[in-house]
Amino acid sequence: MLPVRLFLAVRPARTMLAVTVLLGALTAWLGLVETPVPTAVEAGSASIPLWRMLTMGVAVLPVLGMHSPLATLELVATRRLRSMQRIYLAGLGVGSAVIYLGICAFVMQREIVEIMARSWIAWFGLALLAGAVLGWRLAWTLPATVAVVLSYWGYTGGQQYRWWEFTARPADDLPSLLLSAALLALGLIAYAATPWRRRRWTRWRR
Repeated sequence: MLPVRLFLAVRPARTMLAVTVLLGALTAWLGLVETPVPTAVEAGSASIPLWRMLTMGVAVLPVLGMHSPLATLELVATRRLRSMQRIYLAGLGVGSAVIYLGICAFVMQREIVEIMARSWIAWFGLALLAGAVLGWRLAWTLPATVAVVLSYWGYTGGQQYRWWEFTARPADDLPSLLLSAALLALGLIAYAATPWRRRRWTRWRR
């Protein structure tokens, strides 16, 4: 149990779960409040509910929680360390999603919660991709960039959104679901593509 305790001691799992609860309560309270954002349509602006941005924050938290002050030492990772990282990431990710969506389900319509769940999958995949490429502390950069693109170019006017605006399309929209699943898969592939695995894949191609 000592390696497990040491692994958890340098990672803010409790803090991340506490922040998740706080964001869940904030979403339940103010999530339906709409705020104006600039868009590319001629009207110039649109309003989006706060739960869209708050859901992104919750999805990014588990990936940010992967950062460790011992990150330099952990570059030389063993199979046991990688196994603990996978369990930690999966546990923190699923735990935060269940806590957040569970809190929101008490006060929000089912359709909105379903859209939140779909959005969480996409945001988590984007954060995982950014974290694997840029480092865990910068996992927020790609989701933040995509959020700007979605809010500015995703709205077409008249409460209509482009097919790739996965945070606003109806809950039963298949293209948005497939896109979210693809982003999650991309993030998981980036996480799995460790240096030694990339070398192994390169040798296999040869």
